[in-house]
Amino acid sequence: MAWDHLKWLIFVLIGLWFVWFFSGGPQRFENSQKPFIKPPSPIDTGEFYGPK
Repeated sequence: MAWDHLKWLIFVLIGLWFVWFFSGGPQRFENSQKPFIKPPSPIDTGEFYGPK
């Protein structure tokens, strides 16, 4: 019974890996050059992003 559960778990993990890989996988993050929608403001510099 435990082997059946283990086989299903491995099957599901492999399926999730295929979905991740074919939907962009590791290059999905590399292609987006900005990891933030709005970059965080600098700390303790007195500067800020965006219009004044």
